[in-house]
Amino acid sequence: MGRQPNTTDVPERSGSVQGLEENLKKAVSEMLVLFLLNEREMYIGEIPEELERRSDGKFHIVFPYSVIYRMVKFEYIDELKKRVAPDGRKRQYYGITPKGREYLVRLTDTFGQFMQCIGLILQSGDAQEHTANQEEQDRGKIARLTV
Repeated sequence: MGRQPNTTDVPERSGSVQGLEENLKKAVSEMLVLFLLNEREMYIGEIPEELERRSDGKFHIVFPYSVIYRMVKFEYIDELKKRVAPDGRKRQYYGITPKGREYLVRLTDTFGQFMQCIGLILQSGDAQEHTANQEEQDRGKIARLTV
C-alpha cells in the first residue's frame, strides 16, 4: 500500500517546499549564528531577531537553544558573564571563540563552493534546455522550408 499523505501541520523532510526550507535552515543555522557572534557578543533572544531583521523577516529560527548549546559543547562559542541587556534584564551573553572563527571560515568557504556548484548545475540545465528547444525550433523551420 502507498504512503499516506502528511495531514499534520508538521512539514515533511522531503517531498515539500516546507521540508526543504526546514532542512536548509538547519544546514545554515550554525554558520549564521557564528557569523553574528563574530560581529559582536549577543544573548540568545537577540539572535533570531537579528536574523529576521537582516533577512527582511524571511529567516526565522524559532528555537535557537539547540544550536547555541551544540556550539558551546564543541567550543565554537563561550558562555560569557551575565550582564544587563538593552531591555534592562540580566541576560546570558555568548561570544565566538578562536576555534569558532576557524570553523566559521570553513563553513562559509564550504557554503560558497556549494552554492556555486548548485548555480552551475542550474545554469547548465537552463542552457541545455534552451539549446534543445532552439534545436527543435530550428528543425521545425528547416522541415517547413523543405516541404
